[in-house]
Amino acid sequence: MNPSTQQSLHDLLRANSMTQDTLHGPTLAQLFLSQMRVSLYGGVSSIPMLPTFLKPKGSLPDGTPVLVAEVDEEQIQVCLVTFADGQPQVAPGESFPVPGRTYPASQEDLLFAVAELAEPLLDQAKALALVLPFPVDYDSKGDGVIRRFPGSMTVQDFAGQPVLAALREELTQRGLTCPPLVLVPQADAVLLAAAIQDPGHRRYLGLHWGHGIDVGFTAPGSIVLRWPGVPGDLTLFTGGFSQAQCVPFGLVDFSKDRDCYGPGLDLYWKMVSTEYLGEVFRLVMIKAAERKLLSFGCSRDVLSLTKLDLDTLTAFLTDPEQGGTLAHFCREPEDRAVGLAVGQAVLDRAVRLVCANLAAVLSFIGGGRDPEDPVCLGIAGDAFAVPPLAALFRERVQTLLAEEMGLHLTLCQGEAMTAIGGAAAALYS
Repeated sequence: MNPSTQQSLHDLLRANSMTQDTLHGPTLAQLFLSQMRVSLYGGVSSIPMLPTFLKPKGSLPDGTPVLVAEVDEEQIQVCLVTFADGQPQVAPGESFPVPGRTYPASQEDLLFAVAELAEPLLDQAKALALVLPFPVDYDSKGDGVIRRFPGSMTVQDFAGQPVLAALREELTQRGLTCPPLVLVPQADAVLLAAAIQDPGHRRYLGLHWGHGIDVGFTAPGSIVLRWPGVPGDLTLFTGGFSQAQCVPFGLVDFSKDRDCYGPGLDLYWKMVSTEYLGEVFRLVMIKAAERKLLSFGCSRDVLSLTKLDLDTLTAFLTDPEQGGTLAHFCREPEDRAVGLAVGQAVLDRAVRLVCANLAAVLSFIGGGRDPEDPVCLGIAGDAFAVPPLAALFRERVQTLLAEEMGLHLTLCQGEAMTAIGGAAAALYS
């Protein structure tokens, strides 16, 4: 790449907040942290600090099956989880596309689907854990109300409706004996699974990153100053981080935000969601074409795209010469160099923002300062099934968090972490 093109490319990436000077880790972490603290004091914040009143630890009795119903932005799936000597055994059940994803639905429709999948297994279960990726306002009595659904879903009639009470009513109407029900945030389920699969650490966090993004952590309930009288016992928290607005928007982010659902909402989510990363790349490449950084043929092909998914981008980054559609578009060496630089910058920005999110939580709980006592971070979600994204995340955990910010993590990734953690939450409760 010649120096002129390289400088123009740098200017383009900087205008889109994709250069190191626009993504200063400690500054971004402080922005997240300030929003967390504002929420605790009851101020207006884009990051709601949500106590779950769930126990972060307890006993795992042998041979006590728990039915876990996992809901995400794509599907509902159920399984039975049983522990033997502290080790989980997972028996998969059926799955179904989540209502509200491809068509408008109500919360009643969603819980009807949960009950349909749960019914065949319910007579074997001693408890039922409902694992949700959506922010929930808990009532401290074991139930909660979904605060909002992501923009990729259209769900109605959920405001003010306690989730477990509605699910219990649905099961009862079917003539089923309803076991104890527990409502578990997805990120906290990942945290609990990490504690089971990698025991011995003093502190644990849970990160679920895919279509959505959230971090679970443990803290005394009394830190929520906006609620006087909250018990001071250790409880699991989620941050509702997908709603965060304290992120450095670039040119293409403004246009993308303007044209999608809820302009001005969920800004962090729109920059890191695996559902959006391919589109971010497409829009930056359009800007590259407008700035004459691409050949005529490549520019024409890029402008012909109306959408782009992360799988297509991943194929190109993995094999720039034979990797599908984008490799065909970027046939010229300089086009290929620009495409690779843009793709890497899009993923790196997402990873840096997630690391800043983690740094804020680590600073908040006072963990990770001692390299001999790292915090164990459970990780799960679609993002970690994307090799370039997963590799970049692991690299930034070392270079950005450990070396630059002095925050030390050890990573725990396993199978069925949300199911295992959901079952543990039910047994601890």
